[in-house]
Amino acid sequence: MGSKAGVGFSDQTDSLAAGAEAAKQAMASAGLTRGDAALLFSTGRHNPHKLRDGVRSVIGPTCRLFGGYGVGIITHDHLAYDGHEVGIVIIQSDTWKIDAVIETGLPGNERATGQRLGEKLVAGGLHPDDDLVLLYDSVNVAKGQPRLNMATPLMAGMSQHVKQWPDTAGMGMIGDMQLQPTYQWFDDRIEQGSAMAIRFGGELRMDSIIMHGCRPAGRYYTITRTEGPVVLEIDNKPALSVIHDMLGPDGGLSPEDYSFFITLGVNKGDPYGPFKEDDYANRMCIGIDSSRHGLVMFEDDLQPGMKVQLMRRSMDFSYIGPRTKELLKRVEGRRPVFAFYIDCAGRAGAYCGLDAEEAVEVQKALPKEIPLLGVYSGVEIAKVGGAVQALDWTGVLCLFSE
Repeated sequence: MGSKAGVGFSDQTDSLAAGAEAAKQAMASAGLTRGDAALLFSTGRHNPHKLRDGVRSVIGPTCRLFGGYGVGIITHDHLAYDGHEVGIVIIQSDTWKIDAVIETGLPGNERATGQRLGEKLVAGGLHPDDDLVLLYDSVNVAKGQPRLNMATPLMAGMSQHVKQWPDTAGMGMIGDMQLQPTYQWFDDRIEQGSAMAIRFGGELRMDSIIMHGCRPAGRYYTITRTEGPVVLEIDNKPALSVIHDMLGPDGGLSPEDYSFFITLGVNKGDPYGPFKEDDYANRMCIGIDSSRHGLVMFEDDLQPGMKVQLMRRSMDFSYIGPRTKELLKRVEGRRPVFAFYIDCAGRAGAYCGLDAEEAVEVQKALPKEIPLLGVYSGVEIAKVGGAVQALDWTGVLCLFSE
């Protein structure tokens, strides 16, 4: 019979009704007679138990269910965030193999959690021809004050067991930009502080492409002093003063404006070759340490000795159409089943100060007959330079085909 997938959306405020409505839409849109696996995402305004129960009332007790919170949802017909948005893709397949593992206890233990997750994956028979979707809780409220769980040590821990990474994409999940507590669904379990890896095999292939929308704005600089996610010195000078010099006298930003506007890029490819978007891992500033003149970054992987460039964000989204067509060309000869778009919440128009929405260009470029589910994320994960890498200010478009 092959495989097919349907996407559903709801923005009802009642969580039970929203889950049922989204699941019914997904089943009807593709004429599904059953669900074998589903990816479910919603904003943090929903009750996770009632939402799950609403979905279960439609898909039944045996369908695998994975997902968590996101800032908003993207489908072919909807693009919305900060409300009661729910999105789900339900898959019916006789040719795919879908399995998953989960680990809890993530806050403050990212590397150890990654080690356990990687060990489980390998023990379960992970194969280089498989495809992985990684989902983890970005929000750490273990000590009361919201902080971020770091993807870099999580992936480093996994790499101690996963020596040859298959094609991989993923996201750090957040329910809103205020970093309120988040929840994750793993079958009927509802967790916090968890990381899960969903493994797709059989006739499935997942191809993905990165949508940075950033280009280097100048020369390489060297990180010379850090503490955790705080970059304190660049080229042996206070980081804030170096950024000020990079921007120039007409930069138009004060240090208080650097959050979500300053992006540093690390080139994982040839440092002297032509610019290749797929070679860059971007790191976004989320605040400043004014007392130490430092930049607080979304991850803690910028270390002394690393070369970085100030990245110029493109507000012209014309690059998205050609990138999407490039991805479609990769799967020629195979049948697309559904698309999954992981999009940095900071790229949403309301957060980057634009009236336009870059995700609209994905909606335009992706054929309507390919079901689309997108979610606004805190951190994006993809393969860069052959290694799995946490990314910021990035979109990762995944196309599942058979």
